[in-house]
Parts: sequence; C-alpha cells; structure tokens
Amino acid sequence: MKNIITAALLLFIIPVFAQVGINTTSPTKEVDIDGGLRVRELTNTKSLTLPVHSLPDGTLVNVAIDADTPGLRFIGFLGSNLDLDQDQTFYDINLNQELVDLFDEYDTSTSLYTPVSNGTYKIEMDFDIGGFTGTSTDLDILIGMWDNTDNRWVLRRTFKHRDIQSDEFASARQESYGIANYLDLDSTHVYRFRIIGTYDSSVSSSDYDGILLRSNTGGTGSSISTSFSIEKVK
Repeated sequence: MKNIITAALLLFIIPVFAQVGINTTSPTKEVDIDGGLRVRELTNTKSLTLPVHSLPDGTLVNVAIDADTPGLRFIGFLGSNLDLDQDQTFYDINLNQELVDLFDEYDTSTSLYTPVSNGTYKIEMDFDIGGFTGTSTDLDILIGMWDNTDNRWVLRRTFKHRDIQSDEFASARQESYGIANYLDLDSTHVYRFRIIGTYDSSVSSSDYDGILLRSNTGGTGSSISTSFSIEKVK
C-alpha cells in the first residue's frame, strides 16, 4: 500500500515541476526566465558580440568556441591606395587594416587567408576605382579571390571602367563596384585577393592608370572605399 501511495505522489509531483520558472512563479515553458541569461561557455576573447547557433542536437554554440559554426570571420580594408599602372599584371590586395579577424586567419604581412575550417563561405568585395584619365579606351578590370595553393581563380569578376570624359564626368573620376558570392574554401589551402588593372593587351601603357582606392573624399564628406569580408555560412 505504501508503494502505491508513493507512486501516486510521484505522478502528481512530476507535472507540477515539469516547468521551471526563474524570477517568475508562472512559467509557460519547460524553462521560463524573466531576466537575462548568461552562458559562460560562450564567452569570447575578441570582445565581439556574436550570434548564437543551435546544433542539430540542440547544443548552443557560437563561432568563437566552435570553428565550424557559421558566422563572420574577417573584415579588412586597404591601408593605402593601390596603383594599377601595369597591363595584365596581378596585384595582391593587402587588407592590412583589420576590423575583424576572429581566428587570425588573415596574414597582413603576406596578404594570405587560411580558413581554419572547411565549408561554404560568403565573400564580399566592395571597392572604388579612380584616377583613370584615359580617353581612348576602357579599363577591363579583373578582380577576385585566388587559390594560392592551386594557382587558380576560385572567384573572379570583370568590370569595364569607362573612359567617358565630358562635362558631366570629370577627369580621373571614380566608380564604385560590389561583389557578393558563395564558394567552398579548403582549410588546407591558402587564398588571396587579387586585381588586374586591365587584361586587354591592346591597351597602351599611357591608358591604364587606374587606382584601387582606400577611401574617397568629396564636398559632402569622406568614407572608406575598399572593404572585403569573409563569412562562413555552412
């Protein structure tokens, strides 16, 4: 009889405590918190505010404690203008002004990026081309991400920087461009960003004087012109 009573009490007690409230006496879920929540395991040493992700088993992680977790990895800017004054010449884009480099994947001394984790990444490149004074041709600009291990492009785009010179367009004017794309990166490879001022061999040396600009300044203010970012998405 005693065992029956004990079992009945347990059946009554379990539903009562199936929901736990912190700072509330009326929880509406299994755990209901009226206030802030701190998970010390998610602390990061970069002093960054990072998104929290849920693994398939429900475990909470952020990119600082799990390198496979999606999230922003790198944001960098040019330290100075890059003159594009040689036809069909690769220029390495050195993003030596870092805003974010969560795992120290980018080496500012070599311009090389080495991902710590395999996966699919979103690559964004925003940049300004200026200083172009040619009036007889366009600049066919080639820019993208280069696999330094395999010596090949893994992301590339071309742009025509126009030679229009008229009352509406001042000499040495500048234009803005933007690229966003997705690609798989390999943690055993190293990558770099590269640009070619023009890949048209018929353009004379006097006509390819473009500049990859660090910043732009006008009568209404100034801003950073060239910024690149890398984000793991999968």
